[in-house]
Amino acid sequence: MRFALIILIGLGCAASFAQEALTADDLFGPAENSTDNTDWAETHPDGETPAARMLTLAHTDALPAFDRAEVYAVSFPDRDSNKGPKTKPSDNNFPVRPYNAYADVHGHITLRGDDCKLLHNAWRSLTFDSLGGAFCHYPAYGIRFYRSDLLLFETTVCWQCQNFYLPIYDAKKRHFSYGWYGFTNDDNSKALLALLRRKLPHPKIQDKAQSGE
Repeated sequence: MRFALIILIGLGCAASFAQEALTADDLFGPAENSTDNTDWAETHPDGETPAARMLTLAHTDALPAFDRAEVYAVSFPDRDSNKGPKTKPSDNNFPVRPYNAYADVHGHITLRGDDCKLLHNAWRSLTFDSLGGAFCHYPAYGIRFYRSDLLLFETTVCWQCQNFYLPIYDAKKRHFSYGWYGFTNDDNSKALLALLRRKLPHPKIQDKAQSGE
C-alpha cells in the first residue's frame, strides 16, 4: 500500500518569526521555554511500537530519495501585531499541521537534480532528538519532498526552537496526526539552514554584516 508521508518544517507558537529582520545567529538563540542544548540526550529512533519507529525513521535518518523539492520561505505574523496565524489555506500560505494554522509565504523555489541530493544529505545529516526542541515553533522554511509527483513528506522547520513536525500514528485509535520532533543545534543544522538560504534567501533573516551589527 502506497501512501504519502508528510512533514512540515516549523510553524510558530502564538507568535511568529518576528517581522523585524533577524540575523542568522539569532535563529540559534534561546527561545521561550527552551532547554539547554547541552542537556539533551539523543533518543532517536523513538516509538512504542515497530510501526512508530519505522514512521519516524522514514521522515528522519531514512528519508527516501526524492527528485523534486518545493521550498518556501515562511513566517508567522509579528507577535506585536495582534494578528494570529491564518486558519484557512490560500495560495500564499503554508500549512503548519500540529497547530491547524498556516504560515505566510514570502518566496518559493523548486529544487531538482543535484540540488535534491544536497538537500537529502543535509536533512539526513541532522542530529535528530525526539526529546529536543523548545515548546514553541517559529517557522523559517516549509518543504515538500516529492518522488514522481508523489508527496513523500511535508514539514516546516524552526531553527529557534530546533524542531519540525512529522506524522505520528496512534495504533489504538488507528488514526494519523502530527507531532513535533527535535534536532540539535550543531554544524549539521546550521548547514541545512545555509543551504536553504543559498537557494532561497529569506527576507526576514539577515547576516550580521547586512544588519549593521
